[in-house]
Amino acid sequence: MTDYEVIAASWEEEILSGARPACIWTRKAIERQRADLLRQGNADFPYVWVPDDGGVVVDFISCLKHVKGEAAGKPFILSPWQVWLVLVLFSWKRIDDLHLRRYRRLFLECGKSSGKTALSSALLLYLLAADNEGGAEVVCAARATNQARQCFDGCRDMLRACPQLCASFGLKVFQHSITQASSASTLLPVSAQGKSLAGKILHGAAVDELWAHRDRSVYEEMSLGCDKRNNSLLSSIGHAGENLLSVGYELHATATLMLKGELRDEKTLALIFSAEGYDWKSDDAILASNPNAGVSSYLGTMQEARDRAIAIPALQPTFKSHIECLWEDGEVAKQWLSKEQVTPCRESILRMEDFRCWSVGEHPGVTQPDMLRPFVVGVQRSSLQERAAVCYCTKSYLDGVEHFHLFSKYYEPEANDNEQLADAVLGCYRNHLGYGVTLHDQDGFKIKALAHDAYIVPSAQFEKNGISVLPFSKTPRTFSPVMDFFVSLLPDEKLARGRRVHFAAEDETLFEHLLGIHAHRDLNANLFPRRANADKSIDAALACFYALRLAMAPGMLDAPERSDILCTFIDDDGTVRQNGPDGKLVTVMGPLERKG
Repeated sequence: MTDYEVIAASWEEEILSGARPACIWTRKAIERQRADLLRQGNADFPYVWVPDDGGVVVDFISCLKHVKGEAAGKPFILSPWQVWLVLVLFSWKRIDDLHLRRYRRLFLECGKSSGKTALSSALLLYLLAADNEGGAEVVCAARATNQARQCFDGCRDMLRACPQLCASFGLKVFQHSITQASSASTLLPVSAQGKSLAGKILHGAAVDELWAHRDRSVYEEMSLGCDKRNNSLLSSIGHAGENLLSVGYELHATATLMLKGELRDEKTLALIFSAEGYDWKSDDAILASNPNAGVSSYLGTMQEARDRAIAIPALQPTFKSHIECLWEDGEVAKQWLSKEQVTPCRESILRMEDFRCWSVGEHPGVTQPDMLRPFVVGVQRSSLQERAAVCYCTKSYLDGVEHFHLFSKYYEPEANDNEQLADAVLGCYRNHLGYGVTLHDQDGFKIKALAHDAYIVPSAQFEKNGISVLPFSKTPRTFSPVMDFFVSLLPDEKLARGRRVHFAAEDETLFEHLLGIHAHRDLNANLFPRRANADKSIDAALACFYALRLAMAPGMLDAPERSDILCTFIDDDGTVRQNGPDGKLVTVMGPLERKG
């Protein structure tokens, strides 16, 4: 075994023995390499292991120097896992032509600050200067041009720190390119636009942070460019992200299938370091996903970042994806409420008419069965082309605990202009006009106030009929209190909350709109509701928030206070009755005795 093989084998044993935490995919990559060594000589395996060729690449990299941080000016000595990676990547050759490499693709995924970009820069320099490829076109790309420049600047700065190496290989270093005149080879950074890569015949290409790419254009063009040569190398490096529709996750999923043996791809080398299988809050999770912890990254700094993420849930998605290399659905990560939180709020039988009046005994101030319960209303309509949502909110008491009830109604575009909505709301409003005339006396509700989107002026009918109208400004400072209030009304066994919010189980619209909200706290710890999908409305949830914001006002939905004034009834026989605490009449004096 060569010295580098000994280093690689030692690292393999450290991983497989459990001496160092490692996820299943790191183990699978090692097991795949060991199985491939045993496959040599088989008819279906046309490759041979030539470790000296891989050692040449390690030697070349060791001639470079670090240019950043505490290691600046020191030789670029690879960590054991990097030695293993370079050795495996460059030591496998085709039996029919030992000049041609087996691996044409590299997928490397590990935590942030693990030395990925520096290693990628070193590999590009080898492909440019020492791979004996005429007219080699080598590029580095990323979603953002500055990220591509980061890789290129690493190449440029390392060469500037090694003038003897430049002289030996005839390299010229410029601000925006590196050239080798003897082989007519160049190394360039390219923009994030895939069209800038069109037509290139690439010998080496590195694409960074595929999790952040908007589409496949950059990766596809680089892949097509590399396919035009028979010994090219396309490396994809980065950490996990939150977009499961990205090309980065596509490559991650493909790599896991390959490592499991469910997909055969003899020309792609995949190495994944992840916290998968570990409690994300543990030190082992950090070590498993960051192979360079203690070398190019500080374990203490990552532990501090983890502690902040535990204390501030909004930081968890980024910490898990960037540091621990855990892919999570960004839709779920950003989702304000989960289905498990909202489902218990749905009631199978919940009718607005059942809450028209207070129930005697529900509250000490309720003494009569015909005392109207107050309601508030929230109205939200994004445009005249969309359905309008009207949410009625009231409050009840159960064993002295407040319960809030939401009743939503929806109006199609042809019936939701300002006057039509006003007619609909006033249609269920019990309004005393005077002179003994009362509209909706038997079925009307006591509506105290209405809140609406500040950008839409409601009908003047509301105020003419005695309903207070309040505009709701759609800002984080106004949404955050009511959104926090809503969360406080959700059932939580750990906190043993008493107050609850309820809405009808048949109201699928409100249920879907609540789940369709994305929200995270800003720097001022405020929340703001955003659509998870631009094509799906959340108007029902917004109308609910408007109504609940009114319900939060002191005294808005409270039951009547207990009154010291007694209602006294005197019967013809002299019996005196007064209202009792339960609203029923209590005899306080018997009938008068009749004389003679």
